[in-house]
Amino acid sequence: MGGLVPHPLRPPVNTPYTRPTRVSDIPYVAEFMREEDVAEVRAQSGQTPQLSLLHSFFKGDPCMTMIGRDGRPMGMWGVVPQRADVGCIWMLCTDDLARDRLNAMRFLREARVHLDAIQARYRVLCNLADARNVVHIRWLRWMGFTFIKSHPQFGTEGRLFLEFVRI
Repeated sequence: MGGLVPHPLRPPVNTPYTRPTRVSDIPYVAEFMREEDVAEVRAQSGQTPQLSLLHSFFKGDPCMTMIGRDGRPMGMWGVVPQRADVGCIWMLCTDDLARDRLNAMRFLREARVHLDAIQARYRVLCNLADARNVVHIRWLRWMGFTFIKSHPQFGTEGRLFLEFVRI
């Protein structure tokens, strides 16, 4: 008699928390994206969440999906190469990441491991963050990024964005 069959939405215990993104992840992450992330995407590029994620999926090296305890995507992150050793790092999340405390704790524990692995590949990681997205700004500081410049009229909406870097 075989063992227990895992629920189709629940990954087995040894399934990676972060895995390479599948195109099928994009609609879910776009639909349930945090409002602050949706606002940031619109302010920076004027794109919809789905178009922004598709662009990042096809340009990203890597493009990864974070999986929650329930087996659903909690967000996507990756790096869009600018030069051989410089990458534009990004992350867009769903509300599921914040709603489940165990998901959030696991994310925080594993985030530095993933960032260190990416940093070994890209000497310089950089991007801009919408100044209104205080959760992202706090997380970026915690991860060791330095804010180097303010851009008061940035993007399609002319909003305040903060440029950050980690070398």
